Amino acid sequence: MRKNKQWFITYFLIAVNIIMYLISAFLSENIFDIDIRVLVYLGAKLNLLIDAGQYYRLITCTFLHGGLMHIALNMYALYAIGPLIESTYGKLKFALIYFVSGITSSFFSYKFSNGVSIGASGAIFGLLGAALVLSIKMRKVIGEEFKRNIISVILVNVIIGLSISNIDNFGHLGGLIGGVLVSMLLFKREDTL
Repeated sequence: MRKNKQWFITYFLIAVNIIMYLISAFLSENIFDIDIRVLVYLGAKLNLLIDAGQYYRLITCTFLHGGLMHIALNMYALYAIGPLIESTYGKLKFALIYFVSGITSSFFSYKFSNGVSIGASGAIFGLLGAALVLSIKMRKVIGEEFKRNIISVILVNVIIGLSISNIDNFGHLGGLIGGVLVSMLLFKREDTL
């Protein structure tokens, strides 16, 4: 990893996700595929339990992953987009964007999907939403190509989500909306110069 204290929150989030994955793998006795019962035990989004008052699941589910490929892809995406958003918005705003996006992702999943849901991808979609806001607000400085690139990354991920089963597209949509809204509220041009 790039050694830069400026991206401490990104690295911290990656570390927490990896630690939770290792705990899940240990409890599942399988590094490649995590037992669904373990995920529910550790805090996966399960509507029935949220209805019973376990609201913490709207956050805990964002730190759980179902398999080695799942966490590898999500942590690569966080590593790729996290430093840009953290260095642009600052540590506190970055953390706020990430967590609000994670919660809105889980809330959309809770409202529109009955399945068990896990993963950091909703929060990562929120970071893409923050990058989209940045590309629009700073278009005169950074140009249109950055905006086109961010939109294409979002569209490719939506297409992937629609073509592969067991992907929580409502969670992705909720994270994207949450990221756009919170970053619009937090964006200050002078912070980015």
